[in-house]
Amino acid sequence: MKVETPQILWNSEGDTGKNAPLYSISMQESGVTENGHVLATAGNTNIINLWKISFDNGSGGEQQQQQQQLFHKDRKLMNKIDYMTSLARHERPVNSVAFSPDGLHLATAGEAGNIIIWSVPVSKRGNGNGKHFWSTIDSGKDLTVKIVSTHCEGVCDLSWSADSKRFMVGSIDSHVLVWEDKQYAHNVASHESQQKESEWQSVFRSGEHTSFVQGVSYDPLGVYLASMGSDRTCRLFPRKIPPKSKKKVLRPSNSTTTTSSSSSRISSCEPPAEHQQMVSQLLTETKVEIGKTKRIKQRTTATDPETGAQTKQRLFVDESTCESFFRRLSWTTDGMYLVTPAALWHNDGGNDDGSGEGESSSSSPSFATYLFARHKFDEPCKVLPGLDKPSVVVRPNPVLFELPTTAATGSDKSKEHDGSEESKENESPTRKGNRNSNNKLPYRSVFAVMTLDSILVYDTHHSHPLSIVRGLHYTGLTDCCWSKDGHSLVVCSTDGYLSIINFGPNELGKVYQPPQPQEQQQQQQQTLPLPPVKRVPSPTASPLPPCRPGPTVLESRPTKKTRITPTLISTTTPNDDETKKTTSSPTSTTSAMMIAATTTRSPTTAHKRSAPPETEEVGDAVNKLSLGSRLQAAETGGEKPKKKKKRIQPMLIST
Repeated sequence: MKVETPQILWNSEGDTGKNAPLYSISMQESGVTENGHVLATAGNTNIINLWKISFDNGSGGEQQQQQQQLFHKDRKLMNKIDYMTSLARHERPVNSVAFSPDGLHLATAGEAGNIIIWSVPVSKRGNGNGKHFWSTIDSGKDLTVKIVSTHCEGVCDLSWSADSKRFMVGSIDSHVLVWEDKQYAHNVASHESQQKESEWQSVFRSGEHTSFVQGVSYDPLGVYLASMGSDRTCRLFPRKIPPKSKKKVLRPSNSTTTTSSSSSRISSCEPPAEHQQMVSQLLTETKVEIGKTKRIKQRTTATDPETGAQTKQRLFVDESTCESFFRRLSWTTDGMYLVTPAALWHNDGGNDDGSGEGESSSSSPSFATYLFARHKFDEPCKVLPGLDKPSVVVRPNPVLFELPTTAATGSDKSKEHDGSEESKENESPTRKGNRNSNNKLPYRSVFAVMTLDSILVYDTHHSHPLSIVRGLHYTGLTDCCWSKDGHSLVVCSTDGYLSIINFGPNELGKVYQPPQPQEQQQQQQQTLPLPPVKRVPSPTASPLPPCRPGPTVLESRPTKKTRITPTLISTTTPNDDETKKTTSSPTSTTSAMMIAATTTRSPTTAHKRSAPPETEEVGDAVNKLSLGSRLQAAETGGEKPKKKKKRIQPMLIST
C-alpha cells in the first residue's frame, strides 16, 4: 500500500491562490487507458474542476508510455495528474458531485438549492458508451446542461440509482427528493440517431426528517431509499410492490437447505443473474411509489432480567458530538448490507471485542459503524466499534473479492483445532452485536470508513479493519471515492488537498469471479450423489398403480372421441295407410325431402352412423311416427309440396 498527497491547487478561493475546502469528489473511468480516470472536485467555491488521473498499479512498459503520451509531461509523482477544465454555473458553494453509473451524466448540487446535470451530448454517445468523451472535453460548452430546481434551501448529498434513470438528494430543510429521466425508456429502446436529451421530473418528495438530511444512498437493487440526518435517525423508504404485469418474475431456486436461523435467511446464496436482471428491469419500468417508512433511531435492551426493566439506547450521535456536516451512509456493492456512520455502541457487559478499546459500562458508549442486513433493519447485524472519533463517510469498493481460503473451504472444525496465526487472521471473529458475522455469501464486500482524521478499510467477513491510515491532513476529512478496478482510493479534506491510497495486487484479496452456469452444474454434480438409473419396461407391460413401488409405465392419453348424435334412418317401407296420412301434411313432406337429399349425397355415411343394436326398438317407434313416411315420399319421387295458404278470418262489415 502506498500513500501520496500531491501538492496541487485543486480548488482556488478566487484570486488568492489558496486552496478552498473540498467537500465532495467523484471519479469516472475515462476508457482511454487501463487505469485512466476523470476526477471531479468541488468545495467551498462555485466552480467544479475536472482532472485527468492515472493510477500507479506497479506495472511498466507499454502502459507507462501510453500515460506519458496522454499527459505530455514527465512527473515524479506515482500517479499522473493533469488539469482539464472548470465548470462554472453554480452561484454558491457546491456540496456534492456524482457521476452516473453509465458515465453519461455528472450531477452537482450545493447551497443554492439547484441541481445541475452535465450530460454527454446525444451525438457523442457512440456505440452506447459516452465515458470516453469526458477525457476529451475542453470546456463546459462541450456538455449539455440541465438545471433542476428543487425549491429547497440547499442540498447536502446526492446519490444515483444503478440504472442511471433516477437520483435522490437530501436538503438542508429536511427533505428527501427523487428525480427521474422522462426520456430514459425512449433512449434505451431507440437507435442512437433517434435518442433525445434527458428531461428530469420530480417523482418523490418527503419531509419526514426533523433536521438537516446529511446523507442519502440509493439501493443498488432499486428497492430502498436510505437517508440519514442530524436528527439522529436513519430512514428507509421502501418502494411498493409493482402491480401485476404480463412479465413474470420467478423466485430463484435455492438448492441449500433452509433453517430457522436469521443468518441463513439473510445471507442466502446469490440469485441468478437472469433473475436480478428481470427484477431490476421491472423496478426501472414501474412508477416510483413509496410504502411505509422505516425509522432507525434506538434499540431496547433489558437491564434487569428478573424485573424485566428495559432501557432505550440511541443508535447515533447528536449534532454537537459529530463535528462534520456530513453523514454519508452507503450500501455495499451487492446491496446486501446498509453501512451507517456516526453510530454509538453501548457495550453491555464490559469489553467483548478483544481490542482493548472497549468501555467497561453501558453508560459510556463508544463510536462505531453499523451494518444492517438487507430487510432486517430493527437492529444492526454487525458492529464495528473502537473508533476515537465518529465516522462520517462510508464508500463501498465497486469490486467484490473472494473469501479467505479457510472460509471458502468451510473447514470450521480445522479452525477450532488449528492454533496457527494464519487461521486466526482469516476467521471472522464474533462479538456481541455481530449476529450475522459468519455469512454464507461466496464473496466479501470491501468498504472504506472515514472519520475526521483517519481512513479504515473493512470487509463484510472480518470484524477488524484490513488497513488503517491516519494523519494525512491537518483538518477534517469530508469525502472519498474508489477507482473502477478497486485498487485506488482518493480522499479529500477541508484543508483543500487530496490524498491517494494505492493498493497493490492481491493486497485486498483476489477479485471474485462469479461461477458460470456450467460450472455451477458441475459443482452440484460433484457434491450431490446421482440417483440410480431405472430401466423403463416396454410399453406392452401392464401399468402398475401409483401406490405400489416399482417402475411405472407412461402411456399416451387416448384421444377423446367426438360424440355425434346418431341419425336414425329406416329402410323399411311403411304401410299404405300410413303413407296416405303423412302425405296430407305438406310440412312433413318438406322435411322428408331434406333428409333424402342428405342421404343421397353421402350414401356411405349412413352405414357408418347406423344406430347401435340396443336402440333399434326405440328407433322403429320413432320412424313410424315421423321419419318413415317422409322418407317413403322422398324415395317415390313425389311432387313438391305446395305452400300452405294462410287462412284469413273473414270480417263482417255492416252497411
